[in-house]
Amino acid sequence: MFTKAAQTFRRHASRPVGRTVLIALALILLVAVIFRVVTPFLISTSVVRESIEQSVEQWTGHNATIGGVSTIRFWPEPEVILTDITIHNDQQGERRILATIRELSASFDLIEALLGKPVFEDFHLTEPHVFMSRDKNGRIHWANGGRLVEAIAKASANGDTQRLDRALDAPIGEVQVRNGIVDIVGEADGRAVRFNAINGMMDWPSLSDAVTIRGDAVVRGKKIGLDIRSTQPLLLLDGRSGDFAGTASADIGLARFDGIASLTPRGYFSGNAELRASDMPAALRWFEIDPRLVDGLQSVSVAARLIADRQELRFEELSLGLNNENATGLLELDTPPSGRPKLSGTLAFDHIDLMRLLAALEPTISQDAQALPSLVTNLDLDLRLSSQVAAFGAVQLHDIALGLMNVAQQFRLDILDSDLQPGRVTGRINTVNVNAGAQDERQSVAFRAAVSGADFATLAQQLQLKGPLPATQGSLDISLDVPRPINRDAWNAAVGTVNFRTGSGKLNGIDMPAIRQLAVQKPYFTLSDAASGSLEFDSMKATATIRNGIADLQDTEIAGRNETITLTGAVPLANSSLALSATITPKDANPPLNFFIGGAWPTPILWPMNVPAAKPGE
Repeated sequence: MFTKAAQTFRRHASRPVGRTVLIALALILLVAVIFRVVTPFLISTSVVRESIEQSVEQWTGHNATIGGVSTIRFWPEPEVILTDITIHNDQQGERRILATIRELSASFDLIEALLGKPVFEDFHLTEPHVFMSRDKNGRIHWANGGRLVEAIAKASANGDTQRLDRALDAPIGEVQVRNGIVDIVGEADGRAVRFNAINGMMDWPSLSDAVTIRGDAVVRGKKIGLDIRSTQPLLLLDGRSGDFAGTASADIGLARFDGIASLTPRGYFSGNAELRASDMPAALRWFEIDPRLVDGLQSVSVAARLIADRQELRFEELSLGLNNENATGLLELDTPPSGRPKLSGTLAFDHIDLMRLLAALEPTISQDAQALPSLVTNLDLDLRLSSQVAAFGAVQLHDIALGLMNVAQQFRLDILDSDLQPGRVTGRINTVNVNAGAQDERQSVAFRAAVSGADFATLAQQLQLKGPLPATQGSLDISLDVPRPINRDAWNAAVGTVNFRTGSGKLNGIDMPAIRQLAVQKPYFTLSDAASGSLEFDSMKATATIRNGIADLQDTEIAGRNETITLTGAVPLANSSLALSATITPKDANPPLNFFIGGAWPTPILWPMNVPAAKPGE
């Protein structure tokens, strides 16, 4: 009963209310239509045009001139379109062009426009060309006072956002750019950088808000995609540190940062950084750097927690990729205002190519003008490197520890420890700093290597060495000083010693009975004529003094089971030729055999000297 009464009441009551709503909506619509029709006659085109010019001048502190015809649209929303805009600075009778814009459109509020004070936002710029300058501190200058500069100067940090007085705040909205150009010229060095074909969008609701920029540009022929966000854009524009997240990508690689950053070269940075270069030579060419600096390096990846303040750059939690070699660790780069930068830290590799490392360091070591340039030539180093596996050509070392220093023109590379399985290798390459009296060594490089407990048969197989070589374990010590610059002539002038010691083993490819027989039968023969057997020995030792490109063999002896072989003479290193005297002394009563050994390794020629008379039947 009550429900039926309520329905009856609503049916009768809704008729006048519905009519009232319809009449109100019709009046609102009528007013809107009249407002839209009448507004173009109430808003002066010249007022809008002058307001745009005044707005630019108030924001930038520069003069603005609109050369083209201005048009105003009121549907679907109020919008002004201007053409041929020039922003300029007139000082001392000279006009300096700071920007030109072929076409600019912006939206505005009708009520404010009717009051003669239109406020513009949501700008669209077609073919803008902006000219900027960069001072010696890396700061970009363009505005000359005005509202933007005042807001930049008086903004302050508020946690991870920015604080700005309400009186300085102003709406900006969305700024879209089509086919723009930006030129930046360094005031100190005059170097210019141009950003071509700029297309993108900036979303900055108001000066106090966060900003987002997305777009792309062409720089030095490469299309670079940009994605930037900051909750503290005014601080960044002032050269202070502020929240920043940005990604720059191209076909040659990618760079990404998320944290606290500064737009000045020596500002403060703290955040996660990532850099990937899929084509390192192309990336260096793009940066106008000689790609030979990284000869053989194709791809690079770096991910780290980056901390930078003034002259120190620190890479924490570093993950580094060089071609197929990966490392983790910590690096620190010190870049003083004057003097050489210094790189220090520790890196742990899973695999490292020692030949590639030496090739990269060759210009620093050799100082040869004909050598390839190097990234580390003008860089001080203090690094500790380690690797589970290190390749030196075909030879593999395990659990290697390296020390690398290049300080005050003194270079040093240490193999602190390594496992040769079996055996152990240590070594050093360093520049020699001696007193003024030793003029011949003042500019030399010292090469030192010590191999102990190594299996020389395995090493010979890995190095693909030819000829009779000892199958034994032993030690090898090399000490060599080479004058700088290191070239072919320098190696011929090297000075040093080589010491070789082994325990028992055998020499495959030497048949002593065949040698004795051939010594009786022939005036000379090659070692390959007696290569079908092997010589067992109890020990082997060899000492060589190197000078003028020749190794002078001294105290060289093979203590065999049945005879002792001693060798003396010279081995020219350039062509592997031999000039040796050999004596084979049997342990029985037989007389010794003397030979002259010439030719070249691995097939030397033996000339018997005092051959005993042949026995009957021989």
